[in-house]
Amino acid sequence: MARIPAALCSGALLMLFCAMPAGLIAAADLTFDVRIEQGRVPQNMRRIRVEQGDAVRLRWTTDRPIVVHLHGYDIQKTVEPGKATEMTFTAHATGRFPVEEHEPNARGGHSHGEAALLRIEVHPR
Repeated sequence: MARIPAALCSGALLMLFCAMPAGLIAAADLTFDVRIEQGRVPQNMRRIRVEQGDAVRLRWTTDRPIVVHLHGYDIQKTVEPGKATEMTFTAHATGRFPVEEHEPNARGGHSHGEAALLRIEVHPR
């Protein structure tokens, strides 16, 4: 098994983790509160970074009805004003995955809004 590079290890606690094989480091349970206002997510929430194996929970709120779709994981949720809607997944696939607004009544499947609401980056552990 791969080990964490020694150059990244300093301090007693880090030395303990660095001695462990990288595959034994536990995945994180991560929750992100994402607010959509006027069809946009605040700039500081437009890129979410997680690691492979993490359990991810996106808690969506909005000022108008919207359908959000996480590409690559093929998860779609309808978000209504006044209540939080959760989108959960385990980050198995690595890469950069957009979350886009979908038009629920589009002919021929679905259509997208103008740009991604945010992107989720899943980095290898």
